[in-house]
Amino acid sequence: MKRTFAVVILLAALGVLCKLAFKGAPPRVETRSNDPDTPAALDPEAQLRARYQAPQDRALVERSLEKYRQTAVAIERTDGLRGLELLDRLDLEAIFLYEKHPNDFRRLRDTLTDDAAADVLLHWREYFGLKRVDDTDRSLLIAEIARLSTAQRKAAAKFPNALPLILAEPTGVTDLIERWADDEHELADALAVLSFINLEPGATDLRAALRTLDAHGPVALEAFRVQGLDGFALVSLYGPVIAALGPALPLDQTLILLRVNSEYVDELLRSHEPETVAQHLRHVAAEGLTEAVGGSTQALRLVVEHGARGERALVQAGADAADVVYGDYADETLRNQAVEAIAEHGSMALAMLDKYAADSDFRDVLRTYGAAAIPPIARADGGPETLAVLRSKPKRSFSETLALSVLFLSGENGQATIQTIKKDGLERVAELDSSEVSFYQFLPLYDVLHLGNVLRRGQTPTSGEAAWALIDGCFVVADGLSLLVLQPEGVAASEAARAEVKAATREVAKLAGRELAEQGTEAATQRLSKWWAIRAAGGTYQVLRRVPELLPRLGLGEATELARPLCARAGFRLSAWKPLRFLKNGEEIVLRVPAERGLKYVVAQGVQATVGIVAYQKMEEHLASRRPGNR
Repeated sequence: MKRTFAVVILLAALGVLCKLAFKGAPPRVETRSNDPDTPAALDPEAQLRARYQAPQDRALVERSLEKYRQTAVAIERTDGLRGLELLDRLDLEAIFLYEKHPNDFRRLRDTLTDDAAADVLLHWREYFGLKRVDDTDRSLLIAEIARLSTAQRKAAAKFPNALPLILAEPTGVTDLIERWADDEHELADALAVLSFINLEPGATDLRAALRTLDAHGPVALEAFRVQGLDGFALVSLYGPVIAALGPALPLDQTLILLRVNSEYVDELLRSHEPETVAQHLRHVAAEGLTEAVGGSTQALRLVVEHGARGERALVQAGADAADVVYGDYADETLRNQAVEAIAEHGSMALAMLDKYAADSDFRDVLRTYGAAAIPPIARADGGPETLAVLRSKPKRSFSETLALSVLFLSGENGQATIQTIKKDGLERVAELDSSEVSFYQFLPLYDVLHLGNVLRRGQTPTSGEAAWALIDGCFVVADGLSLLVLQPEGVAASEAARAEVKAATREVAKLAGRELAEQGTEAATQRLSKWWAIRAAGGTYQVLRRVPELLPRLGLGEATELARPLCARAGFRLSAWKPLRFLKNGEEIVLRVPAERGLKYVVAQGVQATVGIVAYQKMEEHLASRRPGNR
């Protein structure tokens, strides 16, 4: 037993001896020297420099060591040259990730497979700084950047403001950038349009906009320049119609016609081919009705459904004819009579048709007599309104004073004439249909004789006829007195003055009455203020033609709100452009687009080399769409 124990001890001793015999000598400790030729095998910085001899790598190492010293050494030890490259691009943000979120640091490190990836991180470095305390958004952003392909990273590196769009729809946006990379002007406008699309609900709307650019790119961008976002939305809605229309109409006029008549165009497209709609628009242009059809939402319908008479109504009364016909008369018979009346009598019929549209007696008269009933009603209708205008004038001419007296005595109004027509027939008021004052009406006692004829026929005289008879009688008295004090030529002069005053009085009453009838018609509707503002500017068509002048004056928010309704119809939800709030180093940072900046600001930011506030807004929207609760 003792012998066995001794053998074991001997063998253990031999093992220890052998191990000591083969162990290398301890390393020699060297101190750093100022001599550049002195070896520095144990100097970490020197070791780092020694490992990378390629000029590009050596330059990266030198930059990192000069700025970060031991931190650069530590990052290179754990993450190699890519770690140093990430440090070089993200600066302090890389150190923050390295120390606080090493997994995020390594994920970004792994994306640095080419210069494009490094450039993307460099451009977006400031945004990473603003996202330090937002672990969710920062991790989402890093993960999505890591998934980009080489082509997508190159596109984002060349146009860094497009990164949020590329992250939202990588393939579509990258293909668009590659397709228009040689035409920066077109690309800038395309990226601007896409930047207005709200990414917060997801990429559905962005894909719809991309489809429009794919199918109608040049036309869509030209429409954007002419009519802003509304123009782009119109091409999205009616691209096939615009393509079928071709050069028959300038693009700006085509957009106005489609925009104003969009409801009816949608109705037509449900049962007709785009070429049919284009044919209607070509006909409108050929007939010189572009402005009229572009001035009312129902004007194209009036042309298509009523043919030549509808076109005549537009020529006679303008775009308002369509609003009255389709807004006030749903019954087909009354609507046809209204079209005939406007085609025959123009704005006079327009005013009466709108003013008395709700009057059942007027509708009965219109149904029975049609256009022929309009002139006598219009002639009498001016009385009360003209009276108010003449009374409001501080200084009235002699003829206006005389007209005021006549209208005050007469109490004429359209309603009374309607009742007369309904009771006695149109023949009863046929003599009121003359738009001119005939010469024989100036003969002495004309109105008195006329009154007698009315009474002899057993008809009830209107108050206007009695008032004019009274005025005529007064002139007869004046004529008789003139015979006593004046020579015969004085009588002739008196008769001439009488004729002039009577004609002037009737003309003042007629013009003022017609003007006020039209204004009063619109005052009865809730559209008055907007209608009047547009009318004062030349009508809907003329206002829309001036949109290109307006667009540069609009702020970003104003331009967006102006286009929001039509863009919603086209399937594009637009951004809200609200202030962006970040927390950095315990301090709130607020970024907002300057109020005076507009469309050109977004266009310029799309292709600039630095990342702007618009891109930050889009990135915030995109990250919001990717948060776990919003997916």
